Amino acid sequence: MSDAATRLLIDVGNSRLKWALADDHAMLVSAQALAHGGDPASVVELLTLAADIREAWIANVTGEAHGERLAAALAVRHHLRPRFAKPIDGLQGLRIAYEDPSRLGVDRWLALLAAWSRDRAAACVVSAGTALTFDAVDDRGQHLGGIIASGLTTAQQAVLGATRFAAAGPEFQYTAGLGSDTEACVRQGALHACVGLVERLTARYGGQRRYLTGGDAETLRPYLAGDWIVVPDLVLEGLQQMPA
Repeated sequence: MSDAATRLLIDVGNSRLKWALADDHAMLVSAQALAHGGDPASVVELLTLAADIREAWIANVTGEAHGERLAAALAVRHHLRPRFAKPIDGLQGLRIAYEDPSRLGVDRWLALLAAWSRDRAAACVVSAGTALTFDAVDDRGQHLGGIIASGLTTAQQAVLGATRFAAAGPEFQYTAGLGSDTEACVRQGALHACVGLVERLTARYGGQRRYLTGGDAETLRPYLAGDWIVVPDLVLEGLQQMPA
């Protein structure tokens, strides 16, 4: 951990809380991910931070109530008053496709902002987590839109919860082929659905750069064709771009 770290960055997803510290030049100096079990504020209370942290930025997709508890925990435990990131149309030249930019998920926007800020080139960003999302930007910084679909585990849970056959819970030992029992067939169905969706969209909207982030990024990567840049902390990189 750098003594120069002054900004706390927090990415609150549906199942995990990721946090990092940035120095005065907005470079990440540490990053960690912890499961929050539906209570992100309890994780914030466990963080050990240096006394020189001056500001905190949060990307929160878990709702306003959780955001309020996060802010309260940071104020009590670390004497910080956090700022919550919101999509800003035109920031760094990135223009949002939504008619109402505020409705774009802040995590998707920050990941796309980070990808655009890296090279200012046409790119696509895939986030593989509870949900599987795909967003694309052209070489002028125009967001082309995106999709939201079920992630690997969510897809398995949906099938297992909507059918009557006996099966255990989601499985996580993926292969390139077919399943040979019910659990494996559901697992492989989820994998091929996610990979097929990503490759179909990439063929049309892939751009010059392809970024993969999220908790299942490393799981999906071996099954995707082409060159992919895996960046686990892409949302946190986006938070670095937020104005002071």
